Amino acid sequence: MYEEYAFVAARMTAADLAVMFSSEACTSKAVGPLTIWGPGAASMVNARRQPGYALHDRPQLNFPVTEYVVAPIDRTDRQLPHGLLVGEGDAPSFPEPNSAWRAFFEGDFALAGARSPSSDLATVRVAEQGAWIGSVHITATELKVTVEGDDVHGVNLELYGVTGRRVQRADTPGHIVIPLPHGLPAHAWLWLKRGTNWLDYRSIDPASAWTGDLRRAGVEIDLPVDPVATMEALIASGEGPRLEFKQMLPTRDDRRTLKTVAAFANGDGGAIVFGIHRDEVTITGIAEEKPSTRMRDEFGNLVRATVQPTPDFEIKEYRLDGKLIFILEVEPGQSPPYGLVTPSTRDKQPEYFVRRGANTYGAQPDELRTIVLLKNGQQGSSAGWK
Repeated sequence: MYEEYAFVAARMTAADLAVMFSSEACTSKAVGPLTIWGPGAASMVNARRQPGYALHDRPQLNFPVTEYVVAPIDRTDRQLPHGLLVGEGDAPSFPEPNSAWRAFFEGDFALAGARSPSSDLATVRVAEQGAWIGSVHITATELKVTVEGDDVHGVNLELYGVTGRRVQRADTPGHIVIPLPHGLPAHAWLWLKRGTNWLDYRSIDPASAWTGDLRRAGVEIDLPVDPVATMEALIASGEGPRLEFKQMLPTRDDRRTLKTVAAFANGDGGAIVFGIHRDEVTITGIAEEKPSTRMRDEFGNLVRATVQPTPDFEIKEYRLDGKLIFILEVEPGQSPPYGLVTPSTRDKQPEYFVRRGANTYGAQPDELRTIVLLKNGQQGSSAGWK
């Protein structure tokens, strides 16, 4: 609650939502299979199909939907004016209301962003459950796709690529295996279609801007890794919200690196590359005072002893020009918040951290509440906010 604004969010059933609007006071609109009532709604309802795992959806859904947007008759009264938004007491302050909207409803506390609040009355998504693309697993020799849905009979799964194209029919839900004798073709897309109508689609090209994060798009890729290409790609991308470079492995007395592990787990995950000079360009390698397998095991034990609860992580070993490189990959945590403890003082409260840009910071209580709510599926909940 602010002087001129209140940000309110809640998860509720459609039936509970319906009682908030009176059919006598509001006009009705047909929204796909539903009828909704809303105050001051325009006569036109815009509809568009969206595939599963749509890249910019918030929240992202793993099945296709038809999205209906109910616009107001007059949009001028629905725009948030610019101006400082100063919170009383421990309520956070913002330079303008759009930043507050992103923070409260999307958990994004960055003060710069292109996404602004919608001026529409409502967005309704209706699941298209006839047939859709489920999990996708890519290896060096084959592509395995799961087709799901209530009406799969007679659909075709198309693999499109620059150097190869193939179509296979599906009549029941299950797995379809497409051989890849020459590997995954460049600019690869999957289309699930019936006749000339698409049911679902997905870009599965790791280099495509349409794809985004393959894991977030439900794509598991298991291909031979070229360590040189991997390191060149990481170095070229530079440090950021999900990547950090370190010259040496941490010790029990050096907690800075482990703060970043906790921050990655509290956010979208990330990777730390060990053996890179502070200039973020030169590959120095890790000093090998003992066998690399022992170093990797000791490092993993340090992470497990220090970051609680322990997130899913993997330590990968590479050698470039004889130099040892470790990459610690941290998965987005499913049981936040993740904190840092000192193994010798277990009675001390954990310390919590978040990632902002290319740096790690101590987490504020409001940030921790938002992290927990988002991970529990309560997108936009305002519990605990003043």
